[in-house]
Amino acid sequence: MVKKILGIFILLIIVIFFSIYVVVDKILIKKTITNIEKKLNLNIYLHEDYSFNIFPKLSLLTKFDLDKENLNLFIENAEFEIYKNYNQKPAAYFLNAESVRIEKLIIHDLEADGNIYKYSNDSLNSHLEIYLKGYIKCQLNTDEKNSLKFAKLILSRINLPESYKKLSNFITSILEEDMSFVSKFTLDRELLTINYFDSTKNELNFKLSGTYNLKSNIVDIIVKLDSNKENFMEFKITDNVKNPYIQILSNDNSINYNFFFNDIEKIFEEAVDNILKNLMANE
Repeated sequence: MVKKILGIFILLIIVIFFSIYVVVDKILIKKTITNIEKKLNLNIYLHEDYSFNIFPKLSLLTKFDLDKENLNLFIENAEFEIYKNYNQKPAAYFLNAESVRIEKLIIHDLEADGNIYKYSNDSLNSHLEIYLKGYIKCQLNTDEKNSLKFAKLILSRINLPESYKKLSNFITSILEEDMSFVSKFTLDRELLTINYFDSTKNELNFKLSGTYNLKSNIVDIIVKLDSNKENFMEFKITDNVKNPYIQILSNDNSINYNFFFNDIEKIFEEAVDNILKNLMANE
């Protein structure tokens, strides 16, 4: 009698366990994805080969494509895994994607991983970290490539200060070739910290670090440009992200601009005027 009761009890546990597994796998996961789509106004296309496991660790592995058309954001052939071991360590995750396209910017061979210390539907109550690496390139059409070649030809004929030349080389390098990058981001409640974002191509190096307050929309970012391991220019971006205050200073002081982002057209006009004056002087 006791053996029968014990057997029925074990059978009930197995049935309940299996039912929970089916509910989580077939209903809750899809519901969660639907909620994410509605909240972020994007589309997620799951591949059929996703899996949810409970042993030996709690894990979800899914493959998907994603698009957010109002931002021209597309993620293709992505694989995401989140898992939690049965110990005191935080949940961890891993993401890789064949390509991420944002307008004309393409990130390929993207890899990301990190820990989730606390997660909430309200990002202001979350705490997580992410390590990102991959390659960045710009997708230019034929007209844009020809315009770039023409600009390089014009700049090569102008007697510009060294900092201008290095900045020009850096910009054209970004536009013409792939650049590798490594980075670390930390989100702790409302504060997003860019611990580091380093991008390198040949002797040129781009270094970015700083913070962004999601609640107040205040940024505090520093960008440093290096050539042959020597810093030649620095950008400081502060104030409200909708109209940040930008300071640009080269190490030889030939470039020294301070302006709000909404005034950037005026700054470009002044820069073009200076280039034309230099070109006329060389003639």
